[in-house]
Amino acid sequence: MKPTVQRQFEELRAEFERCWPWIEASLEPSGLKLTDDKLWVTHEKKDVWERIVKGRTFFWPGKECVVLTEFHTTPTGIKSHHTWVAGGKLEEIVEMMSEIERWGKQQGCHRQTGKGRRGWLRVFDGYEEVGVTKVKTLI
Repeated sequence: MKPTVQRQFEELRAEFERCWPWIEASLEPSGLKLTDDKLWVTHEKKDVWERIVKGRTFFWPGKECVVLTEFHTTPTGIKSHHTWVAGGKLEEIVEMMSEIERWGKQQGCHRQTGKGRRGWLRVFDGYEEVGVTKVKTLI
């Protein structure tokens, strides 16, 4: 890597490390609680980092929060900018969302989506609930 690229990579990694506690806390509710009370998470730290580095996940660090987004495109061409993880200071996340939504629109997305607790609907204008995710443990 060129020195400038290496420095940018190191700065990105430092920001990721700083934001990791918020990311990890946001991933925990989507994990699977096993019978021995251990939590089996959907993604480990290395998995999230790899997705960011490969450009599959977009990393939005704030001063006291973080948001991770991805693109999902349907076979018919609907392109969604999906909020995958949001953690940290709620007020800052809310402030960041208009920029994140604007960027998604600039990338050709037709809509902004996100999955999470119903409480998110109370803090973001213009969003509506579409369906419900239900989970049943089978092991």
